[in-house]
Amino acid sequence: MDTITKDFAPVSVDPKGHVLPHSVNQKIFDETIIQAELSHLKDAGHIEDGVQPIAIFITGQTGAGKAELSPDLWDAIKSRLPAHFVADSYNTYHPEYTSIVNSAPSRVSSATGTDARKWLSMACNWCIDRKIDILLESACRNLEEFMSLISTFHAAGYQVHVAIMAVPECLSLLGIMVRYYKRYSEAQPGDPPPRSTSRTVHYETYDGLLAVADFIDKSSVADDVIVVRRNSLVSYQNYRSTDGLWIRPAAALTSLDLERTRPLPQAEHASFFVDYQWVEEKAGKDDVAAAMLENIEASLAALNSTGGRMSSSFPALKPLDVKQWLFGK
Repeated sequence: MDTITKDFAPVSVDPKGHVLPHSVNQKIFDETIIQAELSHLKDAGHIEDGVQPIAIFITGQTGAGKAELSPDLWDAIKSRLPAHFVADSYNTYHPEYTSIVNSAPSRVSSATGTDARKWLSMACNWCIDRKIDILLESACRNLEEFMSLISTFHAAGYQVHVAIMAVPECLSLLGIMVRYYKRYSEAQPGDPPPRSTSRTVHYETYDGLLAVADFIDKSSVADDVIVVRRNSLVSYQNYRSTDGLWIRPAAALTSLDLERTRPLPQAEHASFFVDYQWVEEKAGKDDVAAAMLENIEASLAALNSTGGRMSSSFPALKPLDVKQWLFGK
């Protein structure tokens, strides 16, 4: 299998030709997705016990490490039989998914994304009807739909928790490459070629996360919010008092923006170089990958230089106590 270096480049695709008719989209959800993804939750939910359901949103740019944070949150709520959603996981149910992967892997997300987002929304509403707790990971590639999802759970009476991942670009860009080469290493003969998120998409989600933080600050949809680094260290937390107002000045946006400029803590710095060397070895003489690694190294150097001059501006980091955050105990 050849390395698909073109997947590291920006791609422009008009997805309209792949959007399914509403009736087909609905049929796939009713006849396939419910059985495959939701049937195990038929006895879950809080309709009878009267417990307020909870919705946890983990949001960060592509490559931020959402999958590293989610297990701790999942462990804290798994006894409540929650649903776990990853925003782009429904793409595979699109009838054209396999053919697009085989012919043009870089087009998959844009070609199947519209229908996948509809299915995610349907799945969320299916859970809301049953008051089922949810944990949802999203890179916020579509800001309006992500904000709408949070608003929907809030309007349905859920207690809404939002974790915003504050991850510098050097880490998330490297994270994208690590994920790609892991998939490449694990691929079997006959598997479709692995895909990597383009830099364009990465920076769209990197910038879009600022809009999400601003939305959380200014709206009433979240009951509490944390800004957290990849290693589960929290730089900012806020929650609502009984009058519905934030207990401290709303500053998720300010915290996210500042935290992205902090020089990497020792543990993150060490893991960065382990991942960097691993990717460098896997990439071999791939010119596109080598150029990306050079950019990542330059980004790290700029981070350490700028952040070092701002060292007195950074708040103390505190380990995330998941049960305290979610349940106050």
